[in-house]
Amino acid sequence: MKRGLFLYLPAILLFLLFSCGKNRKQATLGKLDVVAERVMVANSELISCDLTKLKDTADIPLSLFIEGLQMVKLDNRDEALIGFTFITVTNKHILVRNIRQNPYKLFNIDGEFITTIGSYGQGPNEYLNVYDEWLDEETGQIFILPWSSNKLLRFDLQNNPLEPIPLRYRVPKGQIFINSKESTVSVFQLPFEGIPVVAWTQDFEGHMIDSIPSGHLALPRSFNNEVYSNKNGKAFDCSLFNFEERRHDTLYHYNIAENRLEPKFTLDFKERPWKIHSYQELPHHFLGQITVEKKISEHMSVTEYPSKYIVDKRTLKGGFYRLYNDFLGGIPMEWASFYNGYYFWNVDPGELKELLTQHLEHRKDLSNSEHKKLIDLRDSIDENDNNYLFYGKLRQN
Repeated sequence: MKRGLFLYLPAILLFLLFSCGKNRKQATLGKLDVVAERVMVANSELISCDLTKLKDTADIPLSLFIEGLQMVKLDNRDEALIGFTFITVTNKHILVRNIRQNPYKLFNIDGEFITTIGSYGQGPNEYLNVYDEWLDEETGQIFILPWSSNKLLRFDLQNNPLEPIPLRYRVPKGQIFINSKESTVSVFQLPFEGIPVVAWTQDFEGHMIDSIPSGHLALPRSFNNEVYSNKNGKAFDCSLFNFEERRHDTLYHYNIAENRLEPKFTLDFKERPWKIHSYQELPHHFLGQITVEKKISEHMSVTEYPSKYIVDKRTLKGGFYRLYNDFLGGIPMEWASFYNGYYFWNVDPGELKELLTQHLEHRKDLSNSEHKKLIDLRDSIDENDNNYLFYGKLRQN
């Protein structure tokens, strides 16, 4: 990012609550076919999507998933600058994950920089690579889980270090779920061979409460594998991705109260070859990506960019989809990030300005109001600014 010489100015909030009601009325999956079925597995209802039925492609507006879209210009001070990295949005805060050798950075919801959190390194209250975090506004704490760690780091919202939480097992890669009222932490981890559990719950002092054996979920010791959780609802959703072995996998809910993994979604390949794929859960849909092979000759195929698929939890209709941002004049979206009950888009101002310019040049059918809105937004952008953050709360009802 290009930088000029700036005096400190307060963080600027560009508050845009875009509306697009007419588009959302069209944002149904009604024209798609039923592609999944409900199956009872160990007293849990599993939605199984038949890969062979994913055929049609729908154009879906972002407003199907979120209530509205807001944009924040993040604080422009040097110590507040961020890059392209993962973000957690809450009711009152924006937490930016560390990138390269920069520590976590905490902003208020208006984009004003508050403080860094911890520091990059290997000493006390320092971290290198981080796999998961949790911002608890109720108790004013931030929990950080580094890679291959046997402790959970803790800080308050003013960057004062708190006593780390000792973990019962060293976690190669893991996802955490905090219950601040009960002072407990639940962990879902890569269950490497030799680690007896895939998930467990303990108190903040390190005392085990309950655990779930690795069993058939045990994986070879490879950091190529991943563990996912998007935390877009009340449940602790979790899934494993295994690059080493091509085997069936499932998105689970870790039912902490009953100490069991409840299968919720899977992709049934039928007789087709296994393909690289992923799962993600939203309040009303399951989303994912899957590689698609394109035959270019009788004996040769190539893998195209992963196709995105969607399944409606209620109707079980679904298919492939293309997502567009109807809050911003229908700009096509190659990807979208949903986490902690929010959609977010962390974008460099120069990239945003170029994207808006290209869209205005190619879309000649924009209404006068849409055209003016995008022009005004583009002209307000300073390429020397810190990154811009677009975010919206996921529809829960």
